[in-house]
Amino acid sequence: MDKRFATIFLALTLAVAVSVQNVWAHGEAGDQPFLKNMTTAFYDVSISPSEVEIGQPVTVTGKVKVLETWPQTLKDPDVAAVVPVVPGPVFGLKDRTINGQPAIGSFFAEKGGIYEFKMTLLGKEPGKWHVHPGIAISGTGTLVGPGDWVTVKPGGKFEFPVQLLNGQTIELNTYGGQFVWWWSFAGFLLGMAWMVYWTFTKRTVTNLAVTIQLPPNDDAPDIGLITPRDHMWMNIIAGLTIALLIIGWTYAATSYPVRWPQQTDWIRPSHISSGPIMAEVRADGATYDDATDTLVMKVQVKNVANSAIEVTRMIVGPATFVKGGEQEQAKAGPREFVGSLQVQPSESIGPGETKELTLTVESKIFSTVRLIPIRDPQQFAAAVIQFQNAQGGQQLVTVRSGVVPTQFRGQFLP
Repeated sequence: MDKRFATIFLALTLAVAVSVQNVWAHGEAGDQPFLKNMTTAFYDVSISPSEVEIGQPVTVTGKVKVLETWPQTLKDPDVAAVVPVVPGPVFGLKDRTINGQPAIGSFFAEKGGIYEFKMTLLGKEPGKWHVHPGIAISGTGTLVGPGDWVTVKPGGKFEFPVQLLNGQTIELNTYGGQFVWWWSFAGFLLGMAWMVYWTFTKRTVTNLAVTIQLPPNDDAPDIGLITPRDHMWMNIIAGLTIALLIIGWTYAATSYPVRWPQQTDWIRPSHISSGPIMAEVRADGATYDDATDTLVMKVQVKNVANSAIEVTRMIVGPATFVKGGEQEQAKAGPREFVGSLQVQPSESIGPGETKELTLTVESKIFSTVRLIPIRDPQQFAAAVIQFQNAQGGQQLVTVRSGVVPTQFRGQFLP
């Protein structure tokens, strides 16, 4: 019987292991698909260099568009911050700009807004880390963009000098570290003394069968539950706690006589245009083949410019799909989040001409990042289509389409 149970348990374990999808560095697949493809589109993201020593900079640049297709179930975007998404405090954020403006804190965001960001990170902990840009939006959370691996090698030294208003320069990484450690340790000792006293020496815990029989507010000194000596020691611990607070307040007041409230700095970034108007686009439906990771979207495009235009990119959430070869794809962003785009018919659209285009993407990105909702109550997908004319001008157009699944992978777990 035991052998049979062990065989069944092993089989179930293997089934679970086989059915679990690939795990990415930050669980990009964890969010629901609509949170990725209906809210934002990251593009032109660059994370370089891919190898640094401790203390050396890593630059993260790119653009993010807050889509006009923002879901009705979410609070409209208002306050946001572009942040590095990394596995813990392994980097330090040195500086950050949004649309060319220094962005110490948050900024005001809106649907349809385009935000060009630049962040400088300093390597802090040695290891191989997955680095992403993300946009944290009030009421929604952090929406993660494409990421790339960065190796931080030991050998350097992490330093973060900051000049105060009085002209003094401090090392932010270590400033006040010893005081914070010893101060916290003193509070920890008081807490441990209280816990050990009541846990190991008193019948309140070791004889619960007795203590739960007593009425409320009964110290039961006759059976040694809470004695006058206990009151004395608790008064001593309480007195020491109050004394610790008074000492800390006095130390802060005398050591730092000039104190300033913590400052916030919310900015309204300058506007970035989606480009000159070249095309009017209408989505005519989409299908998704889950077995082959193939998305097919049909769009009707009318050229309203005075020169021929063509589709060059389609951006879906953190992923960019490029009409072109390896060279064009390498420029589009981190390789794990870039794929190929097929456009039929592939010829340019002349001025005043209207064409029915079929945009086809076959990429494992759809399943590994879970970009397309195929098991949700509402199966919509949004994309940003980039058009370009012969003069190099570009326009970004956001479209939304219902998605009809055509084939499913087997799913053995919910």
